[in-house]
Formats: sequence, C-alpha cells, structure tokens
Amino acid sequence: MSMQAQQNTGRERRTSRTLGAITALLMVGAALSGTANADTLIERLQQEAPSNWGKWGDDDQIGALNYLDEAQAKRGAAAVRSGRRFMLQVPMTHGDGPVFPGRTPTQHFMVGDESSYSSRKSEPMPGGMKGSDDVVFMYLQGTTHVDALAHAWYGNQVYGGVSADSTVHGHTHADISALGERGIVGRGVLLDVGRHLGEGDRLAPDTCIHLADLKATAEAQGVALEKRDILLLRTGSVARFYDEEPDHAWNAMNEPGLCYSLELLNWLHEMEIPALAADNIAVERVMQEIEGEVAAIPLHGALMRDLGIVITEIAWLEDLADDSAADGQYTFLYVAAPLKMEGGTGSPVNPVAIK
Repeated sequence: MSMQAQQNTGRERRTSRTLGAITALLMVGAALSGTANADTLIERLQQEAPSNWGKWGDDDQIGALNYLDEAQAKRGAAAVRSGRRFMLQVPMTHGDGPVFPGRTPTQHFMVGDESSYSSRKSEPMPGGMKGSDDVVFMYLQGTTHVDALAHAWYGNQVYGGVSADSTVHGHTHADISALGERGIVGRGVLLDVGRHLGEGDRLAPDTCIHLADLKATAEAQGVALEKRDILLLRTGSVARFYDEEPDHAWNAMNEPGLCYSLELLNWLHEMEIPALAADNIAVERVMQEIEGEVAAIPLHGALMRDLGIVITEIAWLEDLADDSAADGQYTFLYVAAPLKMEGGTGSPVNPVAIK
C-alpha cells in the first residue's frame, strides 16, 4: 500500500498511542535509573572500537560524509537506470506521526487563509491576489530526519573530542547545519531485512539485526556491497504504525533494529560507510542488553560520536522496497539535504532515491 493510502487509515487507532508514548518514556527512565553504570559500560566497550577522530583534521564537523566526494556522487548517478524517484519522508501531519517518546508530532496552524478574507479581516492585495500563511511547532527530529553528529555522546566529549559543553544553548560544533552545507549524495543500497528475514515482509518487535543478517540480505538480493555505500535498512516497523490492522501494536521501545557488536562497528569502519538510514525510530534497538547490563541506544555514540557516521531515522521505505522486490534493483542514487539549522541537533529531511 502506498504512503498516501496508508496515512489515511488508522487515525482513530493511533490516537490511543499518546498514553502508550508516555508509558514508553517512563520505561526509558526506569531502565536507565536502574543502570547507573550504563555510561561506564559504553565507555568500556568503546575502548576497543574504531574511531575516526582526527582523520579529517581537528576541526572536522561532517565525519564520514567526507567519504562522499565527487567520485561517489558519480558512482551513485551510475546506478540510475529508469529515473524512477522515491520520496522517503513520512507525512508531516498535524498531531500524528511516529516519534520518539517525549517528543510530540508536528503541530501545524494556519495564520492566514480564505477565512481571513471572507471575514473581512484582510483585504486582497492590489489587483485582487490573495494568499495563505501557516506556522509549525515541531521537534527537529519529529519526522523523517537526519541527526547532527553531536546529537548523541557519552562521557563529556562529542564527535571529534570536543567538549560536550559545546551543546549548551545550541551546538557550536558538529551541528546539523554543517551536514546541510555538505549534503548526502552517493550510491544507496536498500537492505530489505524485513522482507528477507521477517514474518511476512517485516521483522517482529524486539528483533536484533546483526552484521550476518545484513550480509545475508545483500546476498539474497543479489547485490554486492561496496565501500562508501549509503545503507538503507528496511525493517517494516514504521509501516506498522500506519496499518489499520497491524500484526503487532507499534511501540517505539520495542522496534526491531541494529544491535551493538564490535564486529558490526569494525565492518562499518572498514567499509567506510558514510551514512545509515532506517525505517524505525533509532536505526538500532532502543534498549539493548550487553554483557548482562542494559544500555539505551548504545550504537548512537559508537556511530555518530566515534565514527562520524550520519544517521537518518523514520524513513519511509515501503514503496522503494516493493519496487525493488519487483525489478530486482536495490541500488540507486541517494540524495538528501538536511536544513541548515544553525546550532541544531537534527533536521527534517525528505530523502530521494532515484533508480
């Protein structure tokens, strides 16, 4: 079912998720309050993990996007065959949409429309032209979005070793505008893990995706993963949010996603992967158990803070996945440009995959 068709169904069912989101947020707090050593765990794990700090100079703020040079843009363009385009953003609908617990969906308000003229509060412009205007309140990560590299960290340093004090009252280092200046352009590869390993065509809640799963999916799709590919991971989770009759209730806290492993991090580092996008809230599973301890989003620090890999979350991959399953083409030109929100932690984005 297309995005347009799915967004028009299930709204009443989704209204009840407000309480569910609050409950999920309380679950995060409870889990973290019971794991005072979570930061220590991540710091211990990362002592053996790869890092790109200093690779592109001490002042670098775009991390692994440095891999996406002109040659990578041309390599992405070479993947285009038919010219079919797929827009990968979920709809920004007033008060509705999948968001991380604690965030609210987009709030959209009209401040000028035909009622302004019919009520005679406004007059048409000279010559008779009329117009409308509107405003939004939204979390910059309240829809399909790109994370700034300094959005997540552990200890007291963000990407590149800069003090975490640089995040106070707006990021002065590795903010989203730095990624907006660069843009994300290269060869994209869809890894439809949900269709390959899931129940039906999507992964069950709480499913861990491991490196072996990524490789097995690529092999099943007949696609060779290459250095500097932009990886798009489809789990089927966000589509569950829009289902009128879902196979499981959607819950941000138990979405399927990548799970932490040193093996995965080393592979991403060796493959020089510049960016990851996924159709779930966090790319990874939100809560993970590692070495008998609970950690929330441990890959966020490993990927963004240490490797400088750019993350896009809540992507809409259903139409692209259906088309790729039909024609067997899982590679394409991928283009995305975050907004240049200076000091921002993230930005809404509507990525484009061109096959």
